[in-house]
Amino acid sequence: MKVQRFNEHSLSTSILDDFIDSLRMPVNEASGEDSNYKQIEKKVIKDLKLNLSIVGTFGAGISAMYPIVEGLIKNMEINIDLTPEKVVLLTIAAFTITYLEEKKSKMDPNKEASLTKDCKSMLEELKMSGIGNGIVKKVIEGFKSIKNIFSLIGKHMGAIVGGFVDMFAYASLAIPLLHAVAAIIGKYDLTLDSLPGNFLGLASGIGTLIAKHGITDILNRLKGKLPFNKKKVIDEIDTPIIQKFGDADIEQDGNLIKEEQ
Repeated sequence: MKVQRFNEHSLSTSILDDFIDSLRMPVNEASGEDSNYKQIEKKVIKDLKLNLSIVGTFGAGISAMYPIVEGLIKNMEINIDLTPEKVVLLTIAAFTITYLEEKKSKMDPNKEASLTKDCKSMLEELKMSGIGNGIVKKVIEGFKSIKNIFSLIGKHMGAIVGGFVDMFAYASLAIPLLHAVAAIIGKYDLTLDSLPGNFLGLASGIGTLIAKHGITDILNRLKGKLPFNKKKVIDEIDTPIIQKFGDADIEQDGNLIKEEQ
């Protein structure tokens, strides 16, 4: 048991070190991979006749999620022919369902019905392509684990984040962090099953780091990254862009994803 605990501690420390180091890596928003994903995104939305205005609203954030979802699925030993089209569809579906679950009571009923219809269409398409509701649920749980890391850092800067979707109000901080998450997933072969536990350790390590050095240490590691600059992050925290679509909240019964029999 002592050896196991030592190994777990050692792994958590390594993940923390690499996560912090990854924050120094430049974010290239115009990379070929991002461009390919965006082209596929447009095709998927057109082919399924989706009316997803939130894809436009959260475009940069959703684009940053594609390599994360792809890495988590590829690292799992499951029989899925994971194409870029499936990655895009799975990411948008999980993001939209999360949006529906987190935003309540303020959205126009017609918009709510439209988003719900789109979600059901995406879930059905995913099922036919070999990706069941169980995988979608795990992706959503993975989103929540990522949100916990953001919340831990953001709260020390005054960022109010109630759910996963809220963190995209602070894009200048969220995008670099998502790129760091993608790097960690790739290096440590994290999966949808192992992500939550490992990110608990990462959160603990970040908390200790902030207690010792303060949030400024993490902010300094983000200097020079695109689109990050400290003033912009502070400005976004003072007036988060989520206020611009605050009337797009949705009430949802939580039964959109049904358990597979």
